[in-house]
Amino acid sequence: SREELLTWLLDQKIKRKVSKVQQHHTYLPNYSHFDEKNHFERQKAMQYFHINNQKWNDIAQHFTTFPDGTVLTGRSLEQTPVGIYGQNTGAICIENFGDFDQDEINEEHQQTIITLTAALCIKFNLSPGIKTIIYHSWYDLKTGKYNLKSKNRKTCPGINFFGGNKPGACRSRFIPLLHTEIRNLNNSL
Repeated sequence: SREELLTWLLDQKIKRKVSKVQQHHTYLPNYSHFDEKNHFERQKAMQYFHINNQKWNDIAQHFTTFPDGTVLTGRSLEQTPVGIYGQNTGAICIENFGDFDQDEINEEHQQTIITLTAALCIKFNLSPGIKTIIYHSWYDLKTGKYNLKSKNRKTCPGINFFGGNKPGACRSRFIPLLHTEIRNLNNSL
């Protein structure tokens, strides 16, 4: 749950420097593949694919958020994620379950994404902005360079992710929600 996650996260002792939070969507599986009981099955399938097909040493992401508002941990927070080529050093990777080019993020899922991201900002002393909260779609897949005009990009985290997958949508729609949630969380701690 969000409450358990916050307590757990703030208790973690992490030695590596974290300077940014990556936002992703799973694309496949999407909302139609979630039955509110198969969190671990879906997470294990992602881990299996990442290890056996992609040849990575573990699941790519540190966290997976689900449509019912729950969160599962994945890769150790001490490990660099495998999320955005050229942008993984100093990153925490959040994989949001769904295809947000098609699926509309439900309210429970939205709140979990906001709370988790805000909690990570608190934990790592990050001020939300487009240098600290980054979307996969902003980077060229081959070079890892910030390039919104590249044809070699994903749509991730999807065109329906909090108003869109462009920096302007992040700045105007997602970032203000994070600032509000950080204030709320700080007031409750």
